[in-house]
Amino acid sequence: MNRLRATLVFTCLIFTVAACDYKLAPLSQKEKQVVTELTANLKARCAGRYLIDMPEDASEYGYAKIQGVDVTAEAMTEEAYRQEIAQREATLKATKSIDAYPFLYVAGAARGENSYYFVHRGTVHDDPSRRNIEGYKWNQGYRFLLKFEAYDYMHPDQTDDPIVRKMDIKNNFPDKVDLVLGLLERLRGRPKEEIPTEPGLCFAGGFLPGKATDEQYVRGGYSLANHPDVFFTVSVDTASQGNMTLLQHADNPVTLDALKAMDANVIRKGAVELSGMRAEEWLFESLRPGDGRGDTFALSVNDSTSGPSSPYLSLGMKTGGQLEIQGKYVKFDRGTLSTGEAVALWDVVSRTVRIRSGAL
Repeated sequence: MNRLRATLVFTCLIFTVAACDYKLAPLSQKEKQVVTELTANLKARCAGRYLIDMPEDASEYGYAKIQGVDVTAEAMTEEAYRQEIAQREATLKATKSIDAYPFLYVAGAARGENSYYFVHRGTVHDDPSRRNIEGYKWNQGYRFLLKFEAYDYMHPDQTDDPIVRKMDIKNNFPDKVDLVLGLLERLRGRPKEEIPTEPGLCFAGGFLPGKATDEQYVRGGYSLANHPDVFFTVSVDTASQGNMTLLQHADNPVTLDALKAMDANVIRKGAVELSGMRAEEWLFESLRPGDGRGDTFALSVNDSTSGPSSPYLSLGMKTGGQLEIQGKYVKFDRGTLSTGEAVALWDVVSRTVRIRSGAL
């Protein structure tokens, strides 16, 4: 028996179900109608520097982490934004340290219109070297909030501390506050329908113009209006992801043990060609949180070659399980889509992944 055949036989024996023989039944007319309705009106959505076509009514959420700075955007009126700034400033100014040093170090206008920032210690118990930077900006209907934790061991002077002596940089605050203020100046609001035509990074509610660089990470998701248990997730990252690909992970003994515990049925896995890019995908049906059953699908691009010019992308889709909806946990014994419907939807959406023209 050759090595490939032996490996396949071994893999099949690990599962308690006949995962390698799992076959999807042809879609019924009703299932075909469900898929047709879900895919009838797809719209391009921008994630990182990629585009993905999603059902038009899918809601979007997510955030970015750019050079270590956490960035979120929230739809908000300008009046609500100004009220939030005023309330935040009042709260920070009312907070008193438990020592002789200030709690709030800076409160004032940042760079550009409708921007503001604060620098404070975080909590009253934090060391006076702590510099929590909060940057705010309102632009085109969205409020941006940027957060970064810096330090300054020179004000007050703590350079005699043995640990501080060993530090090459004893005050990174000037560089980091400059980074946050620079990002604030460049960020602009972006509704989900807007697809930029210039180089830059998309995330939910926002856009950062500029060429691709290191340390740019975006995490986002899309939930379907009439199927609360069905959602897509996407991650885009310019950092190295290591040498293990999605398919290597799928065949890892630890993963196989986990699949066995989940009573999993592997539907499909293998290489996929996408608009000039090579991708890998892995689809399985299994027990989900809450003991119901559902589907877990994954696709990845540039697993082992990620960088600014070839950012890593991970697209996922899940159905079923136990979810928190409007503050209450709801258990789905099975997904609101059949596995056949879920695979058909996945096959349409996942094949639209492509680099946005001019994005890099």
